Amino acid sequence: MGIVSSQFNWVSTRSSYDQVTNWRTRQRAYNTQAETNLATVSDVFSSSSHNLSGGLAEIAAKRAAARVQAEAQAKVAKAQLDTSV
Repeated sequence: MGIVSSQFNWVSTRSSYDQVTNWRTRQRAYNTQAETNLATVSDVFSSSSHNLSGGLAEIAAKRAAARVQAEAQAKVAKAQLDTSV
């Protein structure tokens, strides 16, 4: 018995040019997806910052309104006490 060599000729391999072209296509798709993801993250951070500042302004306005109302009620109560005496 001798050494038998066999070849698997039915498995086709891609040429180097096809491999490089395929790699460039996948790299282009990856870069596009990465840019899209970065833009989405940037939009989320921008909107969250805007929402935070708007929320803080709303809280400050509500507290100021409550303080003014409390002061007004205190003045009314004091005036009623002064007139009842």
